[in-house]
Amino acid sequence: MLLYKEIAADYLLVDDKRGRKVAKINQIKTIGSLGVLLQAKRAGLIPAVAPLLKLIIRSPVFLNKELLKTVLALAGE
Repeated sequence: MLLYKEIAADYLLVDDKRGRKVAKINQIKTIGSLGVLLQAKRAGLIPAVAPLLKLIIRSPVFLNKELLKTVLALAGE
């Protein structure tokens, strides 16, 4: 969060629930990994979100199934 403020970043990349809560208290805009994927698709930097979600699902990172459905819907996939 210190670096976010030092470089005057637009968003802080954070997925952790506690980290997001602290960021909100400090009036810091956040974006998570899934938000970055959606932005990348919208910008034409990646063709699809689904294959990358599959990679994340195979990792130790926990993602709520409803959240995954929402992200895929927002991505039009």
